[in-house]
Amino acid sequence: MRPGPWLLLSLLLSTLAVARNGSGGRSFQIRTLVAPSRPGEVPPLELHASAGLTTLVLFGSPLKSGAVELLEGSGSVQLVRLDDGSLVVALSRDLAPGEQVPFTVAVETGTEPLRFVLVTRRDAVDLRVQVVRTQESTGEDAAESVARGLLDAPDARTTLVLPRGTKERSALGSQAQAQSVLWMGRRLFAIVAMRSQKRGAPPWKLVQARLRATLADGALLEWPARLVSGIARGGRLHVLTSVLPEGASGLEVALDGEDSPGDYQPLPPSEMDGSP
Repeated sequence: MRPGPWLLLSLLLSTLAVARNGSGGRSFQIRTLVAPSRPGEVPPLELHASAGLTTLVLFGSPLKSGAVELLEGSGSVQLVRLDDGSLVVALSRDLAPGEQVPFTVAVETGTEPLRFVLVTRRDAVDLRVQVVRTQESTGEDAAESVARGLLDAPDARTTLVLPRGTKERSALGSQAQAQSVLWMGRRLFAIVAMRSQKRGAPPWKLVQARLRATLADGALLEWPARLVSGIARGGRLHVLTSVLPEGASGLEVALDGEDSPGDYQPLPPSEMDGSP
């Protein structure tokens, strides 16, 4: 569906007006989401929408007709495709706690569609979300070698920063916890342990670790870390690694199961991170 220019202008101006005046204590977010390379194997990207506001989602390339598909019919959701490659999301009512509206977007021909879910949060609303493709740096292969070295010698690890603020995540009788963090410049290595709380039962499967940080301009950046896995002391260990963007602070991690996205928890800052 394509709106007339006056309708679109009205929607965007209403969003800006409410943002200036505030809305029940909610924070208004500008986020960049790095899309997973295999969208079907990880939980969908989450967008935070609210009635009376519009969320603008940018993809960087024009979306073709039929590229956006609501997977479950909902009269309370309007998805408006624009010629510049963006999408306007509008709700006629707030979604109930736990309610999700899934949809997919085919960004490029011949690639797997990106999966999204709309939710309403009491504490945050997305005003603008930029969705970008994963672009691995030239140091990722070398970083994976370091990560495998950490897995191969779990009893001889370097003294690491202990993430006191990072909580355990329990799901389906399993336990996940970020045990330690190593910084090499802006490069992060975090060791995550997975153990089953039920004897003989396999541990919960970690399929993705997402990182979130606040950029210098106040926008949020969320991206998947690289995961390297192994077995140690009868449990499953993962090392996640990534590079913290320059000027970013307030690093957090979320641990995702196949159908159960995790909540963000803080990781200890490096000496180059200006967060408290």
